[in-house]
Amino acid sequence: MEAAVAGDPLGFLGSLADDGRPGVTPLYIGPRLVHAVTAPDLVRAVLLADPRRYEAQAKVRPPTAGELVGHTVNAAVRARGLTADWRPGVEVDVTAAMDRYEPVDRGPIAIPSTITLLMQRFFPATDPGRGCLAALLRATLAWTWHELASHPHAQARLHAEVDTVLAGRPVTASDVPNLRYTRRVVSEVLRLHPVLLVMRTVVKPVRLGGIPLSPGAELLLRPHSLHRDPELYPAPAQFDPDRWRADRCAHLPRGAFVPFGYEDRGSFVWTELTVAVATIATRWQLLPTLGRRLRAQVSVVERPDRLVMVPQQRGV
Repeated sequence: MEAAVAGDPLGFLGSLADDGRPGVTPLYIGPRLVHAVTAPDLVRAVLLADPRRYEAQAKVRPPTAGELVGHTVNAAVRARGLTADWRPGVEVDVTAAMDRYEPVDRGPIAIPSTITLLMQRFFPATDPGRGCLAALLRATLAWTWHELASHPHAQARLHAEVDTVLAGRPVTASDVPNLRYTRRVVSEVLRLHPVLLVMRTVVKPVRLGGIPLSPGAELLLRPHSLHRDPELYPAPAQFDPDRWRADRCAHLPRGAFVPFGYEDRGSFVWTELTVAVATIATRWQLLPTLGRRLRAQVSVVERPDRLVMVPQQRGV
């Protein structure tokens, strides 16, 4: 089992829930013993039922007001640069285009040390925290265009919002609170396509899946099953940005939505994605192509392998 983790760690861990293994699987990542929690009821137990027994290791500092202004400008500039070579009616590989997005520099990004061991396989020449963030942002942007093209009504609503709020000008920090539907689209994409794994550390003795765990034990979990739990999300397979309206999501318990591995709605990730989506949607509509089968590729996140679409220029 250790060899399988070393050869393809994220692919192996992501497959544990699908091959008949028990709900809690002990394994080593390098020298560290961790427990992969894969059974949906146990994932729910850790993240929802008794979260006081478990602690999220990742913490993210929200930006200050001054930082937010500068970060927003930088995100808009970087998003606009992704489409500089697009031509109306000429097919583009949207996944490859979004892979050029570079996250706004917000200083050191702390991630759990065990996750760092995993990420060093994928990002040996860069900071693992920044590599994780870049992978998440790029995959989320690519999935956003796929979901919007697959749901024309949602795409039309998003375009109407950016046309009304921005009227063709660049996004500023003061615009972000008014891009409510754009933010809901981002939330729904992250619900359907979260990070592959989240991590928790046991802080109080607990028995999970028949295995006694002491404080300090590390757990790896897949948020996918939680994000598609019909008890939490009606019609969970359906792309429905309006499920994130305040009157519809107020019932969700804390821990039910962990797209980054923790629940932090103050993180700049939300603003960065909202700004990037609004910036591109102001100028472009992306249409699907026929006859191409989309495949998901597993890395730090699940990302569309090659998303070929046709851009049509917009203007307001």
